[in-house]
Amino acid sequence: MSATHSSSDLSRPHPATPDDLRDRPVRFAVVGTGGMGGHHARNLAAMPDVELSWLVDIDLPRAQALAAEIGGTPTASMEEAFADEALDAVLIALPTFLHKDATILAAQHGKHVFCEKPIARTAEDGEAMVAVCQEAGVTFMVGHVVRFYPEYERLKEILDAGKLGRIATIRASRTNPPVMERSPWFADVEKNGGVVLDLMIHEIDTLRWLFGDVERVFAHGLSYLPIHEKRDYTMASLRFRSGAIGHVEASWAHSTHRTSIEVAGQYGLATYSSEQAATLVVEPTEGIDWNAPGGIRVPARHYLRPGVEAPHFKEVRHFVRCLKTGEPVRVDGLEATKALAVANAVLDSMRTGAPVVFNEDGTVRAAAANA
Repeated sequence: MSATHSSSDLSRPHPATPDDLRDRPVRFAVVGTGGMGGHHARNLAAMPDVELSWLVDIDLPRAQALAAEIGGTPTASMEEAFADEALDAVLIALPTFLHKDATILAAQHGKHVFCEKPIARTAEDGEAMVAVCQEAGVTFMVGHVVRFYPEYERLKEILDAGKLGRIATIRASRTNPPVMERSPWFADVEKNGGVVLDLMIHEIDTLRWLFGDVERVFAHGLSYLPIHEKRDYTMASLRFRSGAIGHVEASWAHSTHRTSIEVAGQYGLATYSSEQAATLVVEPTEGIDWNAPGGIRVPARHYLRPGVEAPHFKEVRHFVRCLKTGEPVRVDGLEATKALAVANAVLDSMRTGAPVVFNEDGTVRAAAANA
């Protein structure tokens, strides 16, 4: 029986299939070659089953410098890169408010998409991105990297096996230096969501993965105070439909990156700390400012695990494997949008001083202030 196709089907770009990719490298464009984009691009360049074809950045000299280091064709135009019929996939590492347009443009060109977290600034934008990717038939993954940390993978196995019994409380923390001093766009809460959408969303996604849907959110923090342009901090209480209570901290006011989690269940505790897990600690002495206002300023310590495969490498390798095999990605756009909805509820609670309550379908209950 011969297949029939509409004219729109014939004119629409056809995404690369697992059969197309089985015996050749996956050809990538990286959009955004700054901090995370440069990191992802170097990881892709190190993978034997990937060909790094394009490096896209409005700061063309930055893209050119990276291309000189790892290969790929630099350009300031997404349209130029996405028009390449040989291109299979796009990795997007742009400021949050630009994720939607870049993802939709890539999908409309028939390119599979890996987008850095958060998926977008609003859940409505996330849903639109998912819809366009589904219509285009492209694979869409969002980079919630904590799901690829071996400690959290093992913790999920323990929880799924019921070894801790009914979970009562969770404490999770993630702290970083104030990134807005390096990239001021992080401080624009309206466009990018501040510390909640950039940092706390790691814990929100991970806790949803481990413990299920969130029922109620209450939060305090600095994101709507003038100080947030220099330092940002949020503490949120999450009540899960299971009855478990999560206390989550996110900070852009610390000296170094640290993360931890403690899970208390009826049969015991499970804990993880990046400081305790580090097998190598680097404590720089260069750059000490003895005359800093308010006291001595010292460089941050670095807590490293050189024997562990880098989770950012693992997540992109997973995406490549999914493109080649057709297996589902670990974090799709729907999952990422649900995490984003909770993160925005944290911001809303912080802004209004009232709790936010979710209906069972994930929509926000109107009478949140009375919860």
